[in-house]
Amino acid sequence: MYWVRVVLGVTFGLIVFAFLDYALPSQNTVRITNTYSRLTAITPSNQMFYAGEDAGTVENQQGLRDVRFIDTVRPNGRVFVYRNEDTGWLWPPYFKYDSSNLHGQATDLRSTSDHPRWVSVTGYGWRIPWLSTYPNAISIRPVAGPEVRATNWPAMIVLGVMMVLLLTLWRMWAQFRERTIDPAVQRVDARADRARGRLSRWLGRG
Repeated sequence: MYWVRVVLGVTFGLIVFAFLDYALPSQNTVRITNTYSRLTAITPSNQMFYAGEDAGTVENQQGLRDVRFIDTVRPNGRVFVYRNEDTGWLWPPYFKYDSSNLHGQATDLRSTSDHPRWVSVTGYGWRIPWLSTYPNAISIRPVAGPEVRATNWPAMIVLGVMMVLLLTLWRMWAQFRERTIDPAVQRVDARADRARGRLSRWLGRG
């Protein structure tokens, strides 16, 4: 039973970590090299990583969706591609409905390696090449240079609120256990001890 609890606890922790890693915003300093739209295949294997129907997305009869993309390069030279989709009102709760404006802003901020213009892109999600999934860009702002590392205040605030909630729930559970469960267990143990005592005396008389 101990190892079952350990496995369940580790599995739950990995699920929570993956959920937060995907949903929380991240910020990267990059240089925008290109912006474009492309018909993209939305399949059952990657559908969960794209915007839902509530965001007003439209697919043709072949299951292809016209998705905006933003090509970028990181300071270390690695290419990183974002998609640019509205999120709608459901999940994740970024309430993004300005993908057209963001596309125009990204296009205006394009630059070359000879004359770079560095920006900080806030987004969420994962880049999984074999599933053709891309993080979704939420906002873009210019920064002074490639060495700028913006403080990810949104993620820090969300994690702080979650920590407070977890501590509150843990304290409520501890009080409930102390006031309700532990006394009940003690009463059951006391009854069991008395029953064992009576059984022992009866067997002793026999």
